[in-house]
Amino acid sequence: MKYSAIALLIVFAASACEFGETTIAEGDPIVVVHAVMRPDRERQWVLLEQTLTGTESDDSVSGRIPGNAPQLPLTDATVTVANLGMPTDPCGMVFFTERPIDPGLETSDGLYWGPVGCPTMRTGDTLLLTVETVQGEIVSGTTEIPGADAMLLSVAGEAVTVPGPTITMNRDNDTLVAEVIVTTGRAVQLEVGSPDSLGLLKRPFAMFVDSTAITLPGDLPNFLLGILGEEDTSSVEDVEPIFTAGRYYSATVALFDDRYFDYARSGNVPLSGRGFINNLTGGMGVFGSLVAASNRLKVVGDVDDEREGLYSVVGDVESTSVDLDLELYVSAAGEDSTSLSAFVQGDWVFGPIETSDVYSGLPVGGQCRLGGDVCSRCV
Repeated sequence: MKYSAIALLIVFAASACEFGETTIAEGDPIVVVHAVMRPDRERQWVLLEQTLTGTESDDSVSGRIPGNAPQLPLTDATVTVANLGMPTDPCGMVFFTERPIDPGLETSDGLYWGPVGCPTMRTGDTLLLTVETVQGEIVSGTTEIPGADAMLLSVAGEAVTVPGPTITMNRDNDTLVAEVIVTTGRAVQLEVGSPDSLGLLKRPFAMFVDSTAITLPGDLPNFLLGILGEEDTSSVEDVEPIFTAGRYYSATVALFDDRYFDYARSGNVPLSGRGFINNLTGGMGVFGSLVAASNRLKVVGDVDDEREGLYSVVGDVESTSVDLDLELYVSAAGEDSTSLSAFVQGDWVFGPIETSDVYSGLPVGGQCRLGGDVCSRCV
């Protein structure tokens, strides 16, 4: 009887529903602001876009900007940033220019650059952003510049003030700790990544906490890769580690203000129903600030593979004598791995170098060759 009653109820409910089509009116575009003021940078920038409205004009527009490619760039706006505590300072209120005459800057529709060294920013200063579009829309927001008495990185109880000397970490045994002695600010972020030949971080790992310290174990897998959709990972064992032995890393410690912290921790998430925290008036997005400093991190590991150890590379390349020392590690998990990383230091074709690189196919001990150069195992 119970199941019959449920079936009748479903049939009744289905017969009572009528499905039809409803045309939703096109929405009005909303100004979207992306702006994070950084006292550690020589120039500041503001990106202006519009929200999508459902029209054919919503097609993506190409262009290079710091961090993103604009969808619907907002052009010809008047953009100012003012330090409310320094109204008479020459850098107290500055205009941002959409296409400044400076060959060293990336330019794009919707990308506005501030002048060199402006606006003036001190710890605790309040900045006011004002955007006025050609249609007369006005968007505004404020941020309070965070500040720290010190930013520290420590491994095995040895701490350095960032920026400072290179710190060494054994990925098999050590833990990296980032700590900020906060003057004013809200959250701390730690970003680590191995720089490429252009200085750009390859697959950086970043996390932030609403406290003053972050702890990052050296053998922690990069669990964010699967979450962010960068690659499929079926298990923790399949996820590559954050740190690879035999590589230099850049470790950046950052301190957020309230506005940027709200932006970083919120979003329109259908699963939880949690909404985006907007602190702008007349538009949406972020106008926040942070301070950051970077330090070089040398990641080593336990020498537990017969291919690991010290090598020397000597010989002639392009009629130039070379003499390099390699501190080499098996960089990936698995005894059959041929993925190897090494710290490289010495004299190369173009002069002295100190870097880290990836190698493959290096035999065990004895004589070998790397790119035509004779290589001897140091014992």
